[in-house]
Amino acid sequence: MELTIVIALLVIIAAILIPTFFLTTETARLRADIQSSRVIQNALDLYRIERGRAVSGDTVQARLQNLAAAGYIRERNMTIQTAGAVWEMLPAVGVVVNISDSPDEVHRAYANLTDDERRYIRGGTTATDAP
Repeated sequence: MELTIVIALLVIIAAILIPTFFLTTETARLRADIQSSRVIQNALDLYRIERGRAVSGDTVQARLQNLAAAGYIRERNMTIQTAGAVWEMLPAVGVVVNISDSPDEVHRAYANLTDDERRYIRGGTTATDAP
C-alpha cells in the first residue's frame, strides 16, 4: 500500500514537471532565436554601413548566406532553433522570427517572453501579437 502511494506521488510530480520542462525548453529556443535575430540585424546594418548597399539576395536564406560568406555572421547564427519557425525581414522592424507555423508549445512559450523579446517575434498567440 505504501509503495502504491509513493508511486502515485511520483507520477503526479512527473506529470507536473515534464510539461514545465518542455515549455522552458521552447522558451529557451525562442530566446536563442531572438538573440540570433539581433546578431543578424546588427550584421545587416554593419554591412550596409561598410559597403554602402544592402546585402543582395532574393530570399532571407540567400541574404544570410551572403552575410556569412562576407564574414559578417557565422553559420550557427543562420540556424533557427524553434520548431516550425522561419526568419523574416520586415522593413519597419528588421529581422524577426515568425512562429506562425510552430507547434502549440511554442505559442505557449511566447507568453514567457518579455515585451522587448516579443518585438522580435511575429505570428504570436493572436493576430495582434504580430508586429
